[in-house]
Amino acid sequence: MLADDMFRLAHRDSTGTPLLDPHVAGLGLAAALLGELLLTGHVSVRSGLVVVSDRAAPSDVLAHTVLDQLLSEREQHPVRTWLAYLGRSAVEEVAARIERAGHLRAEVSRRIFARTVRYVPTDMNTAAWPWARLARLLRRGGPLDDFDTLLGGLVVAADLHRVVLIGEADAFFTAMRPLLTAAADPIRELITHTRAAAGDAVITKT
Repeated sequence: MLADDMFRLAHRDSTGTPLLDPHVAGLGLAAALLGELLLTGHVSVRSGLVVVSDRAAPSDVLAHTVLDQLLSEREQHPVRTWLAYLGRSAVEEVAARIERAGHLRAEVSRRIFARTVRYVPTDMNTAAWPWARLARLLRRGGPLDDFDTLLGGLVVAADLHRVVLIGEADAFFTAMRPLLTAAADPIRELITHTRAAAGDAVITKT
């Protein structure tokens, strides 16, 4: 699933340590959840709005929940509105889905005034696979399918490549740029709005 891979990219494959600011991570995972519905034809992105194009229930429980939330609104809302709304719980919801699949274990730390949860991968190879796959595909220089184009675009939108690929971030962006330019309009729009929302989140925090 797209959001599962985005979650893995946004956490260290050995320890589960987050690599992004929590707000940015939430926005990136919210975009990935919308992206899952986009890739299955349930939604599209047009002129900055999320538009439901297929009301049939997805087979995945979390995707079904997200679609139900979209359908509960009488009016279409901007991508940025949905990113902000879904982003509030996206990290926990995606982590729970991966944990149910047996690929994570939640480690809870309790202090006097705080409770933190770290999601530790149960298998480093599975956790590292999205980065390995993207890197291999980009080195080959061939076209990416819509799934990996959107995944790579969300990595760029969250500036995740600059956190992880020290010394190779520019090469990653250079390889992704023509692929994003050639991507279908809804994919490009979703990535563009995610990048803007993540940028605003960083500016607001600073």
